Amino acid sequence: MAFDEVEAELRRHPNIRDCVVTEVRVSPSRDMVVAYVEADGRIDPAEVRDFLITPRVRASQVPKAVITVKALPRTSSGAVDRESLPQPPVQPGRLAGIKVPGGTAYGDGVFWALIAFPTVIFGLLAYLTTGLFWPGATDLSIVPQPYAFLFGVLYIVECLAFGLGIGFLFMGRSRLRRMGRPAGLTTITHLAVVWLLISWWPQDNSYRLTAKTDWSSQASLVYVFNVTLMIAAAIVVVFASRERVRD
Repeated sequence: MAFDEVEAELRRHPNIRDCVVTEVRVSPSRDMVVAYVEADGRIDPAEVRDFLITPRVRASQVPKAVITVKALPRTSSGAVDRESLPQPPVQPGRLAGIKVPGGTAYGDGVFWALIAFPTVIFGLLAYLTTGLFWPGATDLSIVPQPYAFLFGVLYIVECLAFGLGIGFLFMGRSRLRRMGRPAGLTTITHLAVVWLLISWWPQDNSYRLTAKTDWSSQASLVYVFNVTLMIAAAIVVVFASRERVRD
């Protein structure tokens, strides 16, 4: 596999003088993409990997490890001596001595498998405790069918959205961070997405118990929920529209 585009991108990094990207055999059945870099000062592997997330670099070409060297080994002709590059130290099941960017680099399947657990657990807790926080909010005894069924399904979906929001609170930032937006924008977008998910549970239950002519409560609910949800959605739009930071 050729890594010319990856190396070209890495050389655009302000702290990298030179580099080589190659596949390294780390076990009899496993190859790993590794970047060897000559750098000015310390290099954060997470930042280097984030730097490479561009349309020009395929996900499969992004290095799993970044190793800093004082100087790339070279042959007598001046070419990089790939055979003399240091082997990444590897222990069973993980990289030893190499910082994997953003904590753990979960693949899509693993990410969704892990986030499914808090979604179900916290969604179930929300469903079971709704009556404690908002007594009577889910009472459908006077609602005719099929509307009672539809509202019942809605309650379940709201609780699952709450659970998903809790899961995304703990796991979502690293995924957003890999998209290369500014750190501050990434943080507020992470929190905005969480609020867009978790707010439906308290919002809908509070509205059901508020009289239509209770204007102070209506105004409070509008400004606590509706207005903040619009702001959160606008933040997500800014995040999605913002170009990736290059330095």
